Amino acid sequence: MRFRVQAAVAGIANGVSSSVICLSVFALSVFSGCQKQDEITRYTVKKLAPVEKQSSSESSGKEEGARLPATADQGPPDRDRMLAAIVPHGKMAWFFKMTGPREPVAEKMEDFLKLIGSLKFADGDEAQPEWTLPEGWTSEKGNGLRFATLRVKVGDETLEATVIPLPAPDPTSADYVLSNVNRWCEQMGLPALKKSDLTSEERPKNAEIKQIDAAGTTVTLANLVGRQKSDGMGAAPFAPFAGGKKAPSRPKPTEQPKQNAGRPKWTVPEGWKETEGNQFSLAAFAVQADGKSVKTTVSTAGGDLLQNVNRWRGQLQLPEWSQEEFVKAIKTLKVDGVESPLVELVGTDARTSQPSCTLGVIVPQGGQAWFFKLTGDVGLAQREKANFEMFVQSVKFPK
Repeated sequence: MRFRVQAAVAGIANGVSSSVICLSVFALSVFSGCQKQDEITRYTVKKLAPVEKQSSSESSGKEEGARLPATADQGPPDRDRMLAAIVPHGKMAWFFKMTGPREPVAEKMEDFLKLIGSLKFADGDEAQPEWTLPEGWTSEKGNGLRFATLRVKVGDETLEATVIPLPAPDPTSADYVLSNVNRWCEQMGLPALKKSDLTSEERPKNAEIKQIDAAGTTVTLANLVGRQKSDGMGAAPFAPFAGGKKAPSRPKPTEQPKQNAGRPKWTVPEGWKETEGNQFSLAAFAVQADGKSVKTTVSTAGGDLLQNVNRWRGQLQLPEWSQEEFVKAIKTLKVDGVESPLVELVGTDARTSQPSCTLGVIVPQGGQAWFFKLTGDVGLAQREKANFEMFVQSVKFPK
């Protein structure tokens, strides 16, 4: 696929020299002598533009390297940088992401683009990507949900790039791309995009979102400058969750989590009765019929996605899933606009030695993972499955 490189002015610099970012005509390789810039170079392909735009008064008469105004709630706007890419293949989205100090990450932006440009997939929707590591980079096999972890040294900094595959009904859809880009913006303390921004051509001030053709598909690239939330998720969209917020204290059983506490609202299905949860639950609901029972709990927790699913499997005396087994088995459910993993497990309860079923949905939101989990009698769980899914899909998080 031929790309034409167009000149662009960096609007996210901090008054310091920036990194070389230019792409070659054929394979996203980098020209060796091109002008230094602090952005992903523009392409003659469709583009997703961030919501924060530069006014005509700002774009005229300002030199490259102008300082961005500080935002009170995010601190210095130029402290951190995130480089990320969404690479769809079949029913999977492959996420490549590097976050760290602004300038060291900028120094490796050229390498990051080379990495994305080198991606190749074999035939078949379930094929895994292959790539060529830039000089000086190392790669190791991932654990949990990570497919791989890539590292590179920049001075005293060791930067880490994660590679994470996640299933999606349509990873090429604008809704899917938008939900993940907005999660990245949230992690960096940046404003969210709106649907109308997807076709905008106005110049962003502190973020670039572009789409290019690579690896036989349309790849979405992000170059975001802001201040990374210390409690943000380590990778988009779901994992890892290490470092997430501590779970809020559990409300009284008769209360629904309050909107102003940053907790969601939902609609409780008919026949569900609010009940006492455990020390980790924010809310709990029970259903009883014919001497059988199931309980649904709402909670937050840390740990990556696969670790939590394997914890549920252990509770049912099921063997742990590998990453490949997880990817094949997982389904998704849209919750407040976010595609969220849905699992259905049947095994033997380790406490009662009785057959048991677990339905679970994990929703990333606001820098933490929300867990919606139904457990109990297999037959009753199957009867309540539709109600459970409607309950989870009714969830609305405060904006």
